[in-house]
Amino acid sequence: MDSWDVLYRVETKKKVVALTFDIANGHKVPLRMLSLLKEHGVHKATFFITGIWAETHPQIARKIQKKGFEIGSHGYRHKDYRWQNNAWIEQEVNRAGKAIFQATGIRTRLFRPPGGDMNPRVVRKLRTLDQLIVHWDVDSLDWKLTDISMIVRRVVPYVRGGSIILLHACDPWYQSLTALPLIVRKLRKKGFRFVTVSELMRLQRLEHAARGGLR
Repeated sequence: MDSWDVLYRVETKKKVVALTFDIANGHKVPLRMLSLLKEHGVHKATFFITGIWAETHPQIARKIQKKGFEIGSHGYRHKDYRWQNNAWIEQEVNRAGKAIFQATGIRTRLFRPPGGDMNPRVVRKLRTLDQLIVHWDVDSLDWKLTDISMIVRRVVPYVRGGSIILLHACDPWYQSLTALPLIVRKLRKKGFRFVTVSELMRLQRLEHAARGGLR
């Protein structure tokens, strides 16, 4: 897969990073995560939510939108697209987009395949549906690890300018809540500031244009 087909990280020398949160289930951790971000002064982040979660928890989905965070699609159901045919993928993407729009009023274009699982066929199909596929270059494994220090160590040393960090805001993974303040504090100490995925992309375009103008 070409790096232009899937966004893993944005090339920039600026110390900006995108915190991204996947949500597929629950309400306790998602609500608490929103409160934590506010408490720690993080006003820019991108949430990838499933359509079925948006249908089940429309009030929380709207709260994410009203707080000014960016919303992308995580598909309708959290299933591996690699094992499904193209017609199924199209139906899922459209169903997710409709559910997220009904809950938030946002027509999503950013798309993160469930589990980050994809292959060239899936990528090609998603692109025909005008979806911009967003992966990550830093994976916290916060859904799997219970040792908070390990989660933090998987993130902080590996973040570079333009990194996209994978985190979760799902029940019952309370360890994500404990790890977030430590990650935010340590990255700020290194001079990083937080932006959305779309802001990273705009920055990349501006930097490319500036370099082209110098030639």
